[in-house]
Amino acid sequence: MSINLLLVSPYSMNFFGGVQNQIDLIKTSLRGEDFNVKVLSPDSPDFNIGEAIKIPFNGSIAPIKLFPKRKIIKESLKWADIIHIHEPFIPLFFWRIPVNTKTIITHHSSISMLISSIQKMLIKNERKAAKITAVSNEAAKNVVQGLNVRIVPNAIAPEEMNIDFNTSRDILFIGRNERRKNFKLYYQLSELLKNSNYSFRAITNKNIRAPNVELYLNPDDEIKNEVLKISSIYLAVNTHGESFGITILEAINAGCIAVCSDITPFKDLLGDTGVYFKNNNLEDLKQTVERLFKSDMGAIYKKQKKHIDKYSLNKVMPSWISLYTQI
Repeated sequence: MSINLLLVSPYSMNFFGGVQNQIDLIKTSLRGEDFNVKVLSPDSPDFNIGEAIKIPFNGSIAPIKLFPKRKIIKESLKWADIIHIHEPFIPLFFWRIPVNTKTIITHHSSISMLISSIQKMLIKNERKAAKITAVSNEAAKNVVQGLNVRIVPNAIAPEEMNIDFNTSRDILFIGRNERRKNFKLYYQLSELLKNSNYSFRAITNKNIRAPNVELYLNPDDEIKNEVLKISSIYLAVNTHGESFGITILEAINAGCIAVCSDITPFKDLLGDTGVYFKNNNLEDLKQTVERLFKSDMGAIYKKQKKHIDKYSLNKVMPSWISLYTQI
C-alpha cells in the first residue's frame, strides 16, 4: 500500500528558490516509489492555498500567502498519511498546521536571533513532531532547544554531475539584488580588474548599473545553464543570512570552481576543498582570484567536484525515505 506524502511549503511554487527546488526534487525522485506525493503551497498544482504576494523577510523577498485557504488546508491534511513541513518559521502560515506523530519538520533558513527567539515561543508545538531535520548546522540553530535534530542536506540532481571544468577566464555572480548577496563587492572587483583579460557576468533579478558586467535578468534554466557552462569561477560573495549554498553546488556541477566568502555555512558546505576569501574584503578577494588563476585549477576543480558528490540526490534521498517509512 502506497503512502500519501504531503510536502508543505510557505513559498509559491511559481518562484525559484532553494525550498521549492528541494520539494521538486523529492516529489520527482519518489515518482514510481511507494509514495503518492502532493504539495500544499501557494500556487501549487496539487493543493493551492492561493496566489502568493511578495513580502520582505529575513533580508530577502518571500513569495508567500499570509491568509491561506482553510478549506484547502483541511482537504490536504485529510488526504495525507505523512506531512513534511518545510521552513516552519515563515510568518503566520504554519501556525495553522497541526503537528503530531505523522509530521516531519525541516528547517532551511538562517534567520536572525530575534526572529528565531520570537517564533520559538510562538510555535511550541514543534515538540510534538515525529522527526525534526535541518539542511545544515546553521539552520539547526532554529530548532527549539532540547529537541533532537537530524541534518539532511539539500540535494542536487545526479544527472548534472558529469561536466568538465571550463578553463576560461569568465567570473560569474548569481543572486538577487539584495544587500546580503553583495553584488556591490563583485562589481568592485570587476572595476579593479577591468583592464585585465577577465570577463564578468551576473545572473540577477533587476537591472543594475555595472558597465563591466554582462547582466542576465531572470533567465530561464536553459540560458542560466549556458552561462554557467561558459564560466570558470563562481563567486559566492554573500555576507550573511545563508544556511547552505545550493547555488554553489550547482555552479560546481556546471564546471565552475567556487570561490566563497569565509562565512561558516559555506565552509561547512565545502570543507577543505573550498577556496575562501575574507568576508566582504575586496583586496583579499582580488588576491584570492589572482592566486587561483596561477594555480592548478583543474586539480582544485576535481577536488570540489568529488566533494559535492555527497550531495547527490542518490546519496540524500535514502535519508528521506528512511524517515518517511519510520513514522
